[in-house]
Amino acid sequence: MEKDNINREAQFDLLPVTKGDRTYRFWDYTVVITGFAVATWCFLIGGSLALYVGFKTAIIASIAGNMVSVILMITATTIQSAKYGIDGFNASGTLLGKKGTKAYLIFVSIIMVSWIMVLCTMITRSVLNILSGALDLEISNRAVIFIISLVVALICWVIAWKGPQLMKVMNSFVTPIFILIMIGLIFIMSKDIGWGNIADAKPLAPFESDWLNFLLAFELSLGAGFSWWPNMGGLARICKTTRTAFWPNIIGLVFAATLGTALGTAAALVIGDSDPTSWMIPLGGAVIGVIALLLLCFANIAANSVMIYNLSIGLKQVKFFFTKSWGTVTGMVMIPAVIGLIWADALYDRFYIILGVACLIYAPIVMMQLVDYFVFRRQTISLRSLYDETESSKYYFWKGYNWVAIIVFIASIALYFVFLDPFALVPTKLFPYCTATGAVSIFAAAMYYILGKIFLVGGNVGGYGSENIENNK
Repeated sequence: MEKDNINREAQFDLLPVTKGDRTYRFWDYTVVITGFAVATWCFLIGGSLALYVGFKTAIIASIAGNMVSVILMITATTIQSAKYGIDGFNASGTLLGKKGTKAYLIFVSIIMVSWIMVLCTMITRSVLNILSGALDLEISNRAVIFIISLVVALICWVIAWKGPQLMKVMNSFVTPIFILIMIGLIFIMSKDIGWGNIADAKPLAPFESDWLNFLLAFELSLGAGFSWWPNMGGLARICKTTRTAFWPNIIGLVFAATLGTALGTAAALVIGDSDPTSWMIPLGGAVIGVIALLLLCFANIAANSVMIYNLSIGLKQVKFFFTKSWGTVTGMVMIPAVIGLIWADALYDRFYIILGVACLIYAPIVMMQLVDYFVFRRQTISLRSLYDETESSKYYFWKGYNWVAIIVFIASIALYFVFLDPFALVPTKLFPYCTATGAVSIFAAAMYYILGKIFLVGGNVGGYGSENIENNK
């Protein structure tokens, strides 16, 4: 009983999860992360790619962009989280400082709450289309629709409140069936429309340059890959091995997500709508379409629960949330999401903004983490210092802030706008020579290495240097 209590406390709090208390094996994490990957966003991402490129190019851009960003992102996050049993937000304290991490958490919270709103909107639209397709019941009253959204949000909150075990159970049966349904829909689309017509379909709103169009599709795919950053550590720390925490992400976040992206792209190109809630029933028929929408609901509920869980773990670092119960913290996460549901449709229709901002916010952090953990810290951190917020901590830096990382982060954001406006997806003249995320990634890694060598390692600030590495063990 005592061991169960410790395990539960670790999974729902900031304590490191010891290897004996971790619950996710390779298959467990594979189904969870794959279910997470094939939720709403893969279809909507596919629709965004269809604006600039055709079907074949979209698949190439999706696999390439996701592969590059996902490998960088999971290398920076899952390895240290799985090794030490710590969540990603807590781990970033070794890079940003404890107070710097809390400041960064504000940006992350805004993006994650936005995603929660998008997924709740998708689930609500799915429910409305199920009622329409199965029962011929049309609901247009906005008050009723909002009540449905509230029920959806409540279900997501309950699952996140119950934690990783329930998320694993849900995805164990939802994910494999949903993958089969997606393959079936692709087969139906190819049969009814024909691969030739899908392959020959023209982009919806391309620029004149094919190279520029490909780079924009590649940029959006990079954003999709980097946007998983806040969700990695919370799950990786409950995986039994580093291998378990690493490789399922390639299966789920790259290949399974590309399957959904391809379906979304094809639908946008030949049906004219990437929103699966509007084309699953017309494409698959009443029976298959309703089943697909039901599974989409479950997949999105599971994905929302994962995000609520991970964000709540991150918020536990803040003193105000640290003293609150797990149910209270997860419930408070849902408050801004529920309020935001009033305007969620507008964000849903322009969700590509989240992808652009994801590149802006996550890419520089990922690249600095790689340099910090693998080069400067030599894959060794001090758990005692990580949980110490006093001046005695090796990670106190300058009054709780690593100003080297913060300055590089701010400069990286400014550099991003030199190449691309992430809010309007309008490229500058420099964009065709190097994508915005590519430029920012190289800049952040190089500048953090140079400045870190001078002010951190050279200045003996932040627990770097050979003598500190030894003491960290």
